[in-house]
Amino acid sequence: MACILTVCLLLISPKLFAQNEPYVVRGTVTPCVNVRTDHSTNAPSIACLVPGTRVMVVGSAPFWREIVFGNNQRGWVAKKYIEPATAVPIDGSDSSSIPLNAFLTIHYVDVGQGDAIWIQTHDDGIDGNGKFEGYSIVIDGGPYSADASNPFLPYIQSQGHRGADIEALFISHPHTDHFYGAQSISKNFRINHYYDPGYPSDLPAYLSFLNAIKGTGSHPGRAQQIHIGEKNFGQIDWGSELKVEVLYTWRGNADNTLGSGNTEINNSSIVLRVQYGDHVFLFMGDAEGKDRDDNPATAKFVEKILLETVPHKLKATVLKIAHHGSETSSTLPFIQAVDPDIVVAQSGRKSFRGTYLPDITTLQRYCTNNPNVRIYRTDQGDAAARYTGRAAADGDHIVIRSNGAGQLQVQALQGGVPFTEKFCR
Repeated sequence: MACILTVCLLLISPKLFAQNEPYVVRGTVTPCVNVRTDHSTNAPSIACLVPGTRVMVVGSAPFWREIVFGNNQRGWVAKKYIEPATAVPIDGSDSSSIPLNAFLTIHYVDVGQGDAIWIQTHDDGIDGNGKFEGYSIVIDGGPYSADASNPFLPYIQSQGHRGADIEALFISHPHTDHFYGAQSISKNFRINHYYDPGYPSDLPAYLSFLNAIKGTGSHPGRAQQIHIGEKNFGQIDWGSELKVEVLYTWRGNADNTLGSGNTEINNSSIVLRVQYGDHVFLFMGDAEGKDRDDNPATAKFVEKILLETVPHKLKATVLKIAHHGSETSSTLPFIQAVDPDIVVAQSGRKSFRGTYLPDITTLQRYCTNNPNVRIYRTDQGDAAARYTGRAAADGDHIVIRSNGAGQLQVQALQGGVPFTEKFCR
């Protein structure tokens, strides 16, 4: 928990607004909304406001609003239960006008051997104006499905509350180290949009998870809107300040150019590009570029498709390396096209027939391409500590903040403690 608190202290200090904003308690609230002394469901309740009560918003933290109500009383309410008192027009502004303090924050959370990413967009405290809405987006959930064992759940809960909104939940592909942990996320948060590549998996645990997302019989679905398969993705809108694109996802494998078995499943991954001002973030899931024993000089599989279809969109500031840094990813032409400043490898201590990820040969290709590249890992120090399995999820989180220009802010933790990486030197 210490590692979580470290990140919390860094990121969630409330922002005070230069001007108060009038809000009202939503008409759908039943019977009233609790006002608390702090932005936590564990904080004492000091009042309960009925629908239509007018309040003034004076500050914010993720998932929460600080309000003034009644006789100048001050407290915190969950963001989802209040709305602007008057409609706020959308002014059409975009990433060309990003305030210096408007940070996009991306958490690459240590869940052991698996992916778990939490994206927070900047919150300007004005709901419904089409920009800086303070959205939370989750990409994958790691390998642990139970609430008690999933390290991703308390990480997000430390800044949110049960039932808070996740604007979008992406499952990159149906492997257990990616979708398992999303089960507990979907149980404890409201999912507005669910995205899935639509790979025809018959894995029982995955089918059970999909049924929970969709809803069955008398059990309502956990997601408000479901987007399975590329044709159902539509236009992804997280605010006018962001440009979000799916560069690749599963489109079938009739010609067997995506491999078979686990290779084919990996190559069904959603590849997501997010641009914020001058900074581009690329999320690769487990999309591959070659078989393990292939020469890295030639790309195939998803990397070949990306190089042939969207080469101009591959250059990225930050790359979440594919397949946990496996030798099956990161061919030389792909690395040259992406040419990242920062590489993030999400991995743990799991033996794959004696191989642990990330492969050093893979990381070395990035160093050869750019000796100044910064490489961060969520298995930092795990080998030296001889961690295996769940013990490897020991707080090696990486938090990157961008205001759309200049240098990124990076907070890297090893066992919950900030450390300085040596990178390629």
